[in-house]
Amino acid sequence: MSIDKWPSEGEKIFNLSACDRWQLYHWLQSLDIEGKCLFHQPLQVRIDASAQLLQLWTVLRQLEASRGCLIAWLETSWQA
Repeated sequence: MSIDKWPSEGEKIFNLSACDRWQLYHWLQSLDIEGKCLFHQPLQVRIDASAQLLQLWTVLRQLEASRGCLIAWLETSWQA
């Protein structure tokens, strides 16, 4: 399905700064997750699988969480 034909139902909008929005957009492109980021518009992301949702959550967490929170999360992950 083309990104231009996305259904509006269930659309997710992320209120991020312009810098964070472009950084997230490029990270998602490198993960082969389809998205659209237009000038002065919210980032739109298409998620087709649960693995993509997990990847999106991980990238958003890296943008929004404090350094200390990320360190604690990483240390907990290493112990598992």
